Amino acid sequence: MFIKYEEMLLNSKPAPLTSIFEGFMINYGGFEKFTQSIHPLYGRDNKGTHEKTLRCEDIIKSRGFESRYRIVFQNDYKKLDEELFKSGYERESQGTVKGIDISNLQRELFTFANFIQNGVYVEEELKDFWLSDYSYLMNIGEYDTKALADSIRGGLSKFVYFTLIEENILLGQGYVTFQEEFMIINNIIINPKYRRLSYGRRLLMSMLSYGFKQGASIALADVFYDDIPSNKLFNKVNFEDIYGYCYRVKK
Repeated sequence: MFIKYEEMLLNSKPAPLTSIFEGFMINYGGFEKFTQSIHPLYGRDNKGTHEKTLRCEDIIKSRGFESRYRIVFQNDYKKLDEELFKSGYERESQGTVKGIDISNLQRELFTFANFIQNGVYVEEELKDFWLSDYSYLMNIGEYDTKALADSIRGGLSKFVYFTLIEENILLGQGYVTFQEEFMIINNIIINPKYRRLSYGRRLLMSMLSYGFKQGASIALADVFYDDIPSNKLFNKVNFEDIYGYCYRVKK
């Protein structure tokens, strides 16, 4: 099942540039690790793993990017993980994919069903003003903003964008994608000046309420272990860890 989840995450965060080599998806041109890495979805146990990793490394380095792999903590990734370790790849970051059955929150979500009353505004198309506000909250420049916009506009999934405003103050934003019965939470960002005031939970619950209305039954989120605020937020709402992963990078 974890391969299905990885595929959905790839659909939710498409990279501006992608190549596929013998079952390995090579993403580059994005502004975050997920869209700057090699995703070995298939063919991990085939003969010639060493030669395959060298070829993927050549492809991504020829385009001016670091060679980085996303390794899921599952048994059939072990051989590849060992090969990368022997080839000088170091662990860079670790994280977890979390999930929740949205129907378990049905009663609580009713409180967040009135989006305007909760200060949450929903856009079903990527608007320039949303992108501008998101770039401000994320503190990313023009290049990364364009990379994000190109990724989203090139995606095949249904994207939905959320903004939390109170007294004309931009408090937070987030965006999700929908695939089958799943809602993928791509990110939630809260204005640094207004953190630890429960705005993150209000925005997350509003997003889940919207997803439930749209017929989603499961919500997924990809979170780094060292992102303590996000882990606390999802854990408070009773998201559970499904599987872990790490990135290996060759400097």
